[in-house]
Amino acid sequence: MKPSLLRLVALLALAVPIALTAIAGGSSPAFGALALASAAAGFAMLLAGPVFRVILSALIALLGTCVVLVAVLDPELAGPVVIAIVGGALQMLAAGWVATTVRHWPATTSRYSRSRLEGDPASDWDALSAGDDPTDSAR
Repeated sequence: MKPSLLRLVALLALAVPIALTAIAGGSSPAFGALALASAAAGFAMLLAGPVFRVILSALIALLGTCVVLVAVLDPELAGPVVIAIVGGALQMLAAGWVATTVRHWPATTSRYSRSRLEGDPASDWDALSAGDDPTDSAR
C-alpha cells in the first residue's frame, strides 16, 4: 500500500471512533472534551515526525481508555453511553494499529523550515520578508 494511502486509511480509522465519541457528547460533556482532544491529537499527527506520531497514537489510545472509563462510570447506560463505550474501544484498537503503521507514512516536508541557503537570492528575499537580515554573518 502506498504510504500516503496508508496514512489516509489510518486517519480515517481514527476518525470513526472519535466521531462516535462526539455523538455521545450530548449525554456528558466529558465525551465532547475527550473527542475534541483526540481529534486535535489526530490532526497533530499530520505535522509530527515519526517518533512523535507514536507518542500521539499512544495518547489517543489513552484518551480512548478514558472514554470507556467515563462511560462505564456513568450511572445510566443509555444509548449514547453505549455508543461511547464502542467508540472508546474502537479508538484504542485503531490507535494501536496506527502506532504500528506510522513509520511507513510519508515524511513531513521542510516547507516551513526557517533554514535558508547561503547565496540564494530567493532565500535572501524570504529572509527579508521574515524580518531577518541575510547579510548578518552571525547566523
